[in-house]
Amino acid sequence: MASLKSSDQTSRTSQPNTEINSSNLPNSYFLNSNENSSNILVTQPLLGIKNYHSWSRAMILALTAKKKIGFINGKITELDPESPLYEDWLSCNTMVISWMINSMHIDVSSSIMYCQTAREMWLELQKRFSQGSGPKIYNLQKEISNISQNQMTVTEYFTRFKKLWD
Repeated sequence: MASLKSSDQTSRTSQPNTEINSSNLPNSYFLNSNENSSNILVTQPLLGIKNYHSWSRAMILALTAKKKIGFINGKITELDPESPLYEDWLSCNTMVISWMINSMHIDVSSSIMYCQTAREMWLELQKRFSQGSGPKIYNLQKEISNISQNQMTVTEYFTRFKKLWD
């Protein structure tokens, strides 16, 4: 009787599961019913080099919370169009691109609107806005060396210092 059970279990588990539906999609390809392309994940729009670092950090946090960070960090790569999961990948990739575009000033978004993948868009923004510049670094160092508490509370002073330092 024990041997009958083990052979029965083996035959059930040895059959491959070829059916793909929403219940067995990878978490990264799952879109909740309340997620749509008009959602704005980051309330402070990307203006350019002025706020790129804070915007990118906020976007990373939002995409991580939605389990979509792999679309921009390269861990989830484009699938072959023949793959049974391609449409799910494409849908999620398009959603991430929409979320990014909705969180940018129109001057920024119009210049990168035609990137094919979220990863490509992320890298283009990074290349364009994360460049450190000598004069900017010099000015920040100068501001840090001249900062004084004056009438600020300790919390305000620390926050200002930390913002400059970061």
